[in-house]
Amino acid sequence: MQGVTTGLRERKKTETREALRAAAIRLFLKHGPSAVTVNDICEAARVSRRTFFNYFENKEAAVIAWDQRLTEEFASNLAARPSHEPPFTAIRRAMDDTMPSFAAQTGWPERKELYSAYPELRAKIVYAIFRLETRLADTLTDRIGCPAGSLYPRLLAAATGSVFRAAFTTWTPETGIESLQALMDQAFGHLAAGLSVPAS
Repeated sequence: MQGVTTGLRERKKTETREALRAAAIRLFLKHGPSAVTVNDICEAARVSRRTFFNYFENKEAAVIAWDQRLTEEFASNLAARPSHEPPFTAIRRAMDDTMPSFAAQTGWPERKELYSAYPELRAKIVYAIFRLETRLADTLTDRIGCPAGSLYPRLLAAATGSVFRAAFTTWTPETGIESLQALMDQAFGHLAAGLSVPAS
């Protein structure tokens, strides 16, 4: 019974998060990000401000694909990988483990339209990826056991952020989330091959 209750609670949270995302995307497209407030999003989604801030730190975060929750999930998945896995392999597997949560999001074509129409949102995306890289670098530092501030964990974390950024900007949402996963696999493969020029 407890498992059922927990499952229902998590499903409700997912539904609320996606309702807030959908409302934010719809309002941003209609009025522009600067003209929309958190209160507007809450009213459209029929939730309170308190509920909104349980899910997102600001209005822009509601339309950014990679949010703080996913960053923490990715870091947790990385920390849980078997200790014998090489760091690069662990990163790739942790990304695979996190993708179902990423894929559960909706409104991809509309989001891409937003990102193209409002360049100011791209800065928020860059910040979200930077936060991901910082969190991953800390997790890798602990996993590898190297001194804080070492180059290698930061380099690997930055490469991971670049993989996601390159794959996402190349991706066409209409092709489905599986094609985004394939692009990330290709990008990781290029890194593993030393970024040699692929055969035409």
